[in-house]
Amino acid sequence: MSGANFVTTFGALKSIGQTVDRLIPTVWSIVLTSFLLLLSLPVVTSVLLMVFLDRHYNTMFFESSNSGDPILYQHLFWFFGHPEVYILILPAFGIISLILSCYCSKEVFGNQTMVLAMASIALLGCLVWAHHM
Repeated sequence: MSGANFVTTFGALKSIGQTVDRLIPTVWSIVLTSFLLLLSLPVVTSVLLMVFLDRHYNTMFFESSNSGDPILYQHLFWFFGHPEVYILILPAFGIISLILSCYCSKEVFGNQTMVLAMASIALLGCLVWAHHM
């Protein structure tokens, strides 16, 4: 829920004159993390629901003996699990850049490059879950 709040605030409620290229990397890291959460949490929720239904109501989503697909569980789990790593590290990148700029009394060199790198990490984190298979 808070991920939707962050993304909505980022998109619609910026102050007048505030452009996206002037935002600090901390804001970008929170927005990218929220985007990853909005993308991956519904998948893991559906997997947990499917496992619950398999265990308690005898559905056969993951049972191979009754035309289920056990590999589907692995794919869906890693679609959540791989971005989860980046959900944990992206805010740290933003916070570290903020701390360094405050203590050094200078802006971070390559601010836009750092934001682009974080966005690339978030995008690739969503696309490469299958290498765990």
